[in-house]
Amino acid sequence: MHFRLVRYFTLTSMIFFVLVGGLLAYFYGGMALSNMLELQESANVNQTRVFANQLWDSDFAPLLADAADMASPELKKHSRLREIHRRVLDLMGGSTTYKIKVYDPRGRTVYSSELAQIGEDKGGNAGVRGALAGETRTELVHRDRFSAFEQVVEDRDLIQTYLPKRDPATGDVVGVFEIYSDVTPFLAETKKTERVLLTAVVASFGVLYLALFFIIRHAQRIIRRQAEERETAQQHLAQAEKMASLGQLVAGVAHQLNTPLAFSHNNVDLAIRSVHGFEPTLRAAGRHREAGMVRQMLGDVLQGLEQMKELVQNLRDFTRLDRSKVVAADLNATLRTVAYIARNAIPPRIRIVEDYSPLPPVECNASQLNQVFLNLITNGAEAIIGDGQVTVRSHIDGERVCVAVADDGTGIPDEVLPHVFDRYFSTKPKGVGTGLGLPIARDIVRSHGGDIAVSTRVGAGTVFTITLPQRGAGDGTRSKPNEI
Repeated sequence: MHFRLVRYFTLTSMIFFVLVGGLLAYFYGGMALSNMLELQESANVNQTRVFANQLWDSDFAPLLADAADMASPELKKHSRLREIHRRVLDLMGGSTTYKIKVYDPRGRTVYSSELAQIGEDKGGNAGVRGALAGETRTELVHRDRFSAFEQVVEDRDLIQTYLPKRDPATGDVVGVFEIYSDVTPFLAETKKTERVLLTAVVASFGVLYLALFFIIRHAQRIIRRQAEERETAQQHLAQAEKMASLGQLVAGVAHQLNTPLAFSHNNVDLAIRSVHGFEPTLRAAGRHREAGMVRQMLGDVLQGLEQMKELVQNLRDFTRLDRSKVVAADLNATLRTVAYIARNAIPPRIRIVEDYSPLPPVECNASQLNQVFLNLITNGAEAIIGDGQVTVRSHIDGERVCVAVADDGTGIPDEVLPHVFDRYFSTKPKGVGTGLGLPIARDIVRSHGGDIAVSTRVGAGTVFTITLPQRGAGDGTRSKPNEI
């Protein structure tokens, strides 16, 4: 029997980590830049309103009126430019604004805090055209050399915004403001935070992956070692050894997985609370969306851990390690659990069909009966060549509870049928079968006060029927067949 826990875990976890890491990098980077652009555009709009309120009526509007009849060289010599420039620089002082320009309705620069640019025709500029059409345009630009306050500044990241200026009376666009703001420190801080966050997430995923990888690999070694030991000692230990081995196998997996699942769950939960603790700071910085995204991704990891925990619980339910004594059990629930486990042990070309009637509780050792039912289902699947199905039925027959496992396989030959319950008799190749499965199953059923019978027809299939003493009373109506 080949266990591929490490292979499947490695494949699925790598795919998951790559997808989550890629999505995190893509969405965080895009959201951070988008949020910064939105915030800075809002700041530029507010700064432009300050310039408009302070200077438009008194300075820029008269300048635009004079510029309508002036050529560009004459505009640079306008008598009021020096005073307007002084007032603009006073308003720019102490802010992140690096440059401001004003365009007339034709797209000509009638004023620029870089005086040499006055008179330039920018009618073909997309930002100017958009603002003249009534739109606000913002983009992030990088300048190797940039003249601010008539001084040369190098390697700056700037937010460039074009805003229309409308006539309060008519609503028509009478001019365009262009404003540059320096966001170099903000962008650097955003990138730094992105790197730190991504590094932390990658490191957390790496630690989680390594921890689970080594634990699962160790669990796989335990499973393989125990399987080899069981095969060697199977003929000497018979029923007790086989049941103990199965219990140890599942107990080993459950024990090895439950501990890392628990601390992984706690670590991810702590990470979620930590992100929540940083939300006020991130909200103040305008990055609360990133925190929500990280919290959601960690929640997805938490959901994955819960699914792994559910798988371990199904394995524990199969062997009933914590309920190994004789108790009143629901055989239909037991059969459903066995069918769930068997579905992963047989080829997909073989269907398992369940057809259960309501049953009373049965006093039994559920773990031992699970082994009987699983053995019959897997034997039935092995007897099928090509496509086929194994049907599991339950019903009440007088004072007895009956469970039947039927397959549509090759059937049992007449010369083999008298020996199917003989200890160490097997039709499988040497090293594959031990001849203990059906004898042990019969012993388990008989120890419960029941019996097991077989009916077969070569080429049509085989039915094994288990009868057990009835305990309690059934209720309800017959359930409909359910195909798995």
